[in-house]
Amino acid sequence: MEEHSKDYTSFKTHRAQYRFNVLPFGLKNATATFQRVMNNSLKEFSEFARAYIDDIAIYSVDIGTSLKHLDYVFRKLDELGFTVNTKKCSFVKFQIKYLGHIIGSVKHLPDPDKVKVIRELDAPRTKTQLRSLLGLMNYYRDYIPKYADIAHPLTELTKKRALEIFEWKEIYRTAFQDLEDKLSKPPELYTSALEKPFIIHSDASEVGIGACLSQECDGKQYPICYASQKLTPALVYDQERSLCDSLVLKKV
Repeated sequence: MEEHSKDYTSFKTHRAQYRFNVLPFGLKNATATFQRVMNNSLKEFSEFARAYIDDIAIYSVDIGTSLKHLDYVFRKLDELGFTVNTKKCSFVKFQIKYLGHIIGSVKHLPDPDKVKVIRELDAPRTKTQLRSLLGLMNYYRDYIPKYADIAHPLTELTKKRALEIFEWKEIYRTAFQDLEDKLSKPPELYTSALEKPFIIHSDASEVGIGACLSQECDGKQYPICYASQKLTPALVYDQERSLCDSLVLKKV
């Protein structure tokens, strides 16, 4: 830490007053500051390395290139004074768990362990519990076609006019079960190949719009991501216009 910043981290005990010499966890800006440091540290390797806080992912086309990339990153970290706990590292893997996903071999899918946690959650009984559940589901919405349509009955319960404690009716139970089932057997999503043309399939209903971005290889279409959006009263209009809007979803 900069010398003038250390005093802001001081704390007193029954023995003496102390202050941190390095950035500690718990400070309001600690995470953002550390992320910025990691981004700057790896910016020259942006073609094959990314960091999310202290999780660094290095991706390569073959083992030989992977070893070179590892050497570049390790030398840079050593130069900057970072240390690496090798017990927490995985090297030269064709598939890894990263930020709640299984990634590798030009495709990715949700981490089954994370999905299991969601499936084992009890049905929500309050608006707060439901918002928490939908937050978890939203993280994996790229894997669920027509997510906005399916989740519509549940999202209606999170509005201000809805009661904090609600009756878990059949319509909510069905939507909840449908989301769980689709998340338990999600489609594999593939990494896009920029040199190939993209295909967009769009759809619209009275409550939402949706799209699927895919590419064709050897006569078969492979999904890259699914996107959907709930229609608000200000956005509800004719189906033709809705279909057009589904083509310009921010996610796609």
